[in-house]
Amino acid sequence: MPDPSFDPTAIAEEIIAARAAGGRLAPFMGRVPGFGLDEAYQVAGIVACRRASRSPVTGRKVGFTNPALWEDAGLAHPVWGTMFEETVSRAGDGGGIPAVSMAGSVEPKIECEVVVVLRSVPQRGERGAAVARHVAEIGLGFEVVDSPYPGWNMHPTDAVAVGGLHHGLAVGPMVPVTDPEATAAAMDALTVVMSRVPAGDAAAAEPVAEGAGRMVLGNPLNAVGVLVEMAADQGSPVSSGEVVTTGSLTPPLPVAAGELYRAEAGGTLPPAAVVLT
Repeated sequence: MPDPSFDPTAIAEEIIAARAAGGRLAPFMGRVPGFGLDEAYQVAGIVACRRASRSPVTGRKVGFTNPALWEDAGLAHPVWGTMFEETVSRAGDGGGIPAVSMAGSVEPKIECEVVVVLRSVPQRGERGAAVARHVAEIGLGFEVVDSPYPGWNMHPTDAVAVGGLHHGLAVGPMVPVTDPEATAAAMDALTVVMSRVPAGDAAAAEPVAEGAGRMVLGNPLNAVGVLVEMAADQGSPVSSGEVVTTGSLTPPLPVAAGELYRAEAGGTLPPAAVVLT
């Protein structure tokens, strides 16, 4: 039963004000009576509507996609957040490196993820190759996540309230999905190495993290199917054409403006890079 004193608009206003000022927030879980996931999604929806008035929604991010983290986090499934035109950058036609601005970030971290663009919307219950049939393009990308909660001390419910901690997404070169079964198999076997690249010296790239597709609900495509179900249940159905970043393949690493990162997947997907401005 929702707490009658719960005011999602007041919490949304607090988040918007803190984000605008680059300020910090005290976690809502524990200080707001009756604050749970449903309430957090209500707050996130208000924040997203405000932001969409100046920058259209371009897709979704999925978080907490590693089931090994759920018990400690008090979760039974992933969570999701909204991405906007102003927060998503893509590799240029000439192969230019997409950039993510660190402006307004507080404690940013970077993750390498599989990114898809939906041709159509998967049906409830579809996973793996069945999801791949709805995917137009797939590739690697980098999500910068940012916590307004000091020291990243929060409950996942707090993360949901601020849009899943999404700050920015850099999308690398994408490839069309022409064989859904082969794409699903490639995601099953996917491994990735993320490196930090010193300015102007690609030969001196330093590997900083490794990951695998199986860490994302067994297959990154599964995260798309789960997202479709969660978003529909929250009254915010996914649409065709949306960009979806499926969850971290690598541990989140602290980052700063001026850094350059590269990810390689052994030929399964094109290499991707991002510069943090």
